[in-house]
Amino acid sequence: MKKNIIYWIGIENPQHTDKYGGFEYFEYSKNTWKHFCKKYECEFVEFNVPVKDDLIEYRVNWQKILYVFDELERKGINYDQIALVDSTCMVKWDCPNFFELTEGKFVGWRDLDNMRWIKESIDGYSELFNYELDGTKYINSGFIIFNNLHRKLINDFKKFYESNKTALIDLQDNKIKKGNEQTPLNYWLQKNNVDVKIDLPLPFKLTHLNRKELFSYNWQLKEDNTPFFIKYGWNWIFNGIPKDQRTQLMKNVWDMVKHNYIQKSNDILDTVNHKDTSKNSTSRKFKQNIIDYFGDKDINLTVEFGCCHGDTTKILGSISKQVIASDIADSNIELSKVKCKGCDNIKLDVKDVNSVWEYETPDVIYMDALHDYDGMYKCITRIKQQYPSSIVIMDDYGHEMNTIKPIIDNLISNNEIEVLQWIGEDAGYATANGKSFIDKEGLIFKFKEII
Repeated sequence: MKKNIIYWIGIENPQHTDKYGGFEYFEYSKNTWKHFCKKYECEFVEFNVPVKDDLIEYRVNWQKILYVFDELERKGINYDQIALVDSTCMVKWDCPNFFELTEGKFVGWRDLDNMRWIKESIDGYSELFNYELDGTKYINSGFIIFNNLHRKLINDFKKFYESNKTALIDLQDNKIKKGNEQTPLNYWLQKNNVDVKIDLPLPFKLTHLNRKELFSYNWQLKEDNTPFFIKYGWNWIFNGIPKDQRTQLMKNVWDMVKHNYIQKSNDILDTVNHKDTSKNSTSRKFKQNIIDYFGDKDINLTVEFGCCHGDTTKILGSISKQVIASDIADSNIELSKVKCKGCDNIKLDVKDVNSVWEYETPDVIYMDALHDYDGMYKCITRIKQQYPSSIVIMDDYGHEMNTIKPIIDNLISNNEIEVLQWIGEDAGYATANGKSFIDKEGLIFKFKEII
């Protein structure tokens, strides 16, 4: 089935780490676009490894457009429309689905932020293209939408670059010094008579937020201090600011709005059982704490040992791209399959926790397979030896059988683990079978590095 693609550009160039103050801002951008993809059933494709290693001869801005179709084909992705998105973009949680507005055309937004820069860039490349460019149709290349009808156009543009690479690099580095691929792309579009749709609403691409005072708010009304760009924009572009301040600025914005991107937890929590009615499950608070802790983190793989009836498994599927869950009992796996029906990212297997573990290093491990002291001690030791960098979730710390708590307490006292967060219900909480917790229900921790 063909899907619309968010083709997100995030290649770290080590030579520019200081210039950009690091690349942590990539994560804030990705978080928002992954939410967009989930909301509108698009596919998020990350271009984070360059096709060409020489980032002077083949700069990232050139590679992102020249090799987009090659990369999608290499990855075996069946696509409909493609939105090429720079890592400086953050999309608002309620942004409309712009793919529905394209009319199947090449889509861009006019660039009006620095007309002198644009004029000098257009003039500088005119001799190479031998064409009079219409500046009123000049678009910004940081956010554009196209489809397979434009494949030949882009492939021919790649051939053009290869044939004129030396001249183009000289123009962009020595003579014009005004951008990279943006103006050449505009020449290529117009010279090939491409019907570019440039009339989609401005909120889909708000640029130079500081210059336009969009970081401000209406202080005179004293009713709402929400910045203008958040109130009125759908796609926020963090350009036109000192590059080394971008990470901190985008972090501040993410911290302000991130709660809007996390899946409404009640929607999924209402579909599973909790410990107040099902003794084999975890508490609602335990599951909520997992959602809250991991909701804004990029979790690729979670491995769960002892999935029981799949209640917590389904929660793990909401915070992780892939979950591999196992249980020793066939009946538990069958119940879990029913509970997790429709969760295509969850794989369920019958497996003894004492068997061989053949997983790529998980980002997260949820260990709930054994509850006797010796068995759990062996499991935790295996995690430390085999997957020392994984984050570990455990419940039953406060269970009155008191087999998990001594192990964890000993690890803490020996300074072997860092408790990232205590989670779940507190001491005194009554479970469905009438037993009460003697301490906190569970915890999230990681092993400390041995120096």
